Amino acid sequence: MADLKLKPKIMRVVCNNCFKETVCLRDENGQIRFRCSCCGSTTYSNVKGRRHVQIDIYAPDGQSLIDEN
Repeated sequence: MADLKLKPKIMRVVCNNCFKETVCLRDENGQIRFRCSCCGSTTYSNVKGRRHVQIDIYAPDGQSLIDEN
């Protein structure tokens, strides 16, 4: 797929770990990187195509996945 060229823009985003709303900058490649000021998780978002956005969320230090049956 062809590379998307977007205008740099200030975006309102929501942390998927604690659901706190924050503001960050999207670059011309569609990438957003931010660290939540409330919980400390790091989120990387990348626009892959017109209808495809990839989001990677990394938990803060000391937090682990709860796996209960």
